[in-house]
Amino acid sequence: MEAKESPIKLLRFVVLGMEFRFIPPSKQNKSKSPDFFFQDYAIDIDFSHSAVDEEQFFVFAKIGVNNFSKPKHGYKIFIEGGASFSIPKQADLDENITKNLKYFSSVNIVIGYLRAAINTLTASAPLGPYLLPPIDMQDLIKRKSQSPSERES
Repeated sequence: MEAKESPIKLLRFVVLGMEFRFIPPSKQNKSKSPDFFFQDYAIDIDFSHSAVDEEQFFVFAKIGVNNFSKPKHGYKIFIEGGASFSIPKQADLDENITKNLKYFSSVNIVIGYLRAAINTLTASAPLGPYLLPPIDMQDLIKRKSQSPSERES
């Protein structure tokens, strides 16, 4: 089946920073599988949008995996990056479609690229590659739109 190109255009993706640390497992956990370590990691994702002009905008995102001052055994990961996008005005799209592309699709694309970078970063690490699990994007975007006090409840 031939794919139809989306009206949103990815102009450029950049990784702005990466941090990785291996925290060796305790002696009693050395024989455990990587999934044993990876399954309980807290994942923190934040993102923002900024307009460049009427058609172009930039999405910044950062992902922390087990990124604490006292992380669990295995991997501690932090990555941040962003992408420039455009939605041409001549695309003449419904306002809801434009909003969906700008605020949902763009974030999903950036997180996908950061996911691939995390996989590459950890490919040669002692426990093998870390695969960022699927993220509930609707929940992430809904919580982002709430005030900080609403997010904590």
